[in-house]
Amino acid sequence: MMAGKMLIIGAGLTGLSTAFHLEKMGGIDYSVYEKEKRVGGLCRSEYKPCPGLKGKFTFDILGHLLHLKEEYTIGLVRRLLKENLTTDIPRDSWIYSKGVYTRYPFQANTYGLPPKVVKECVFGFISAKYHSLHCKTRPPEGSFYNWILQNFGEGIAKHFMIPYNQKIWTVHPRDLTCGWIKVNPKYVPSPNIQEVVIGALEDQKKHFGYNVRFDYPRRGGIQKLPDAFEAKIKNLELNTNFSRVNIRKKVAYFDGGKIEEKFRFLVSTVPLPELILEIIEDVPEKVKNAALKLKYTSVLSLNLGIKREEMDHGHWVYFPEKEYLFYRVGFPKKFSDEMCPPGTSSVYVEIAYKPEPITQEKEEKFVARAKKNLVKAGILRTEREILVEHRERIAYAYVIYDRNRDRNLKIIQDYLKEKDIYSVGRYGGWKYSTMEEAILEGKEVAEKLVSEL
Repeated sequence: MMAGKMLIIGAGLTGLSTAFHLEKMGGIDYSVYEKEKRVGGLCRSEYKPCPGLKGKFTFDILGHLLHLKEEYTIGLVRRLLKENLTTDIPRDSWIYSKGVYTRYPFQANTYGLPPKVVKECVFGFISAKYHSLHCKTRPPEGSFYNWILQNFGEGIAKHFMIPYNQKIWTVHPRDLTCGWIKVNPKYVPSPNIQEVVIGALEDQKKHFGYNVRFDYPRRGGIQKLPDAFEAKIKNLELNTNFSRVNIRKKVAYFDGGKIEEKFRFLVSTVPLPELILEIIEDVPEKVKNAALKLKYTSVLSLNLGIKREEMDHGHWVYFPEKEYLFYRVGFPKKFSDEMCPPGTSSVYVEIAYKPEPITQEKEEKFVARAKKNLVKAGILRTEREILVEHRERIAYAYVIYDRNRDRNLKIIQDYLKEKDIYSVGRYGGWKYSTMEEAILEGKEVAEKLVSEL
């Protein structure tokens, strides 16, 4: 194989990790191009001053917590952030429904809900487990909706699983496969019958799921992680737009052709639809059609600085019911006291919507309704508590695992691999993934690239 340059497009966690591991190997010719003015991608923080207050609010773009499981990533992140890292923070998360706050996960903690709801959830769960135990033939693999019913029963499906997942994915679970769960079955906690019954009779404090503990930077928000990677790499070009690629010549063009780079391998974290439909030249129609069929949701990220020192709702809260616009609300000061100026706190709000153009008028309506919902849920006492806000539209937020996703993704990735293009990361790889998985994928890609030189 011929030697040559590695081009990395995007300085989010996957791109930065790829560059970091190439740098660590030594002697590799690579460059990283990022369209924004700083690194991080969606793993990013904004710093917002407030008149009359000392210090700034640190607003992460969406909730970003480090749920690390692998020894390698635990060690790497701790070496990168050093003393600027709080480790092993016990998760404190809740669900708000039927006018009641209950512990996460819903399926193991129905205590406090109306008796009729508790009865439907517990009896439905036991019925589902009984049917699963005594069914002689394993049911065929179907939709996420069927998986919910088979594993949790009709009550839990009705009161949480279906409405919450329809809110975050913007489609009914009937239209989803279980592909995203297969990546990590612990994404959806599965308690046993005893745990479900105990959680219906008393306030059960047992932790369930993959994210029972997390790490988080002491100062500066999640931005400090990509910043730490940046300090370890070279040849980074910020504020440079990736314009197009000539596959035949193996040339990438930036800023409308002002910059040209020949490459041996291209590592792209650009969302797949954009890479195929807008950037690569002369893509076959079959591949274009596959890209057109990829589905996703968008999210409006709303951060609010609050004129109150404490907010007593744990780290974050899930909202399954339709009357609340958002699907999740979080409280960054619970991650670190350094996230807010003295005497204040903050809230982040996540609102999912179908990927369509949103007018400024519609965004204003979203934000106005979200603020009213926060008051209704008892999170805000009044909207007058809000000192400052930051909004950001996330065009690509969650990849939808519909029945066409795997087939279309294979068509695209097979084509790209033939052209020495690695499309990776959450949106380049078109998948559901965590920050840890992004870091590990960067390491894996770097090793593959070097092995092919």
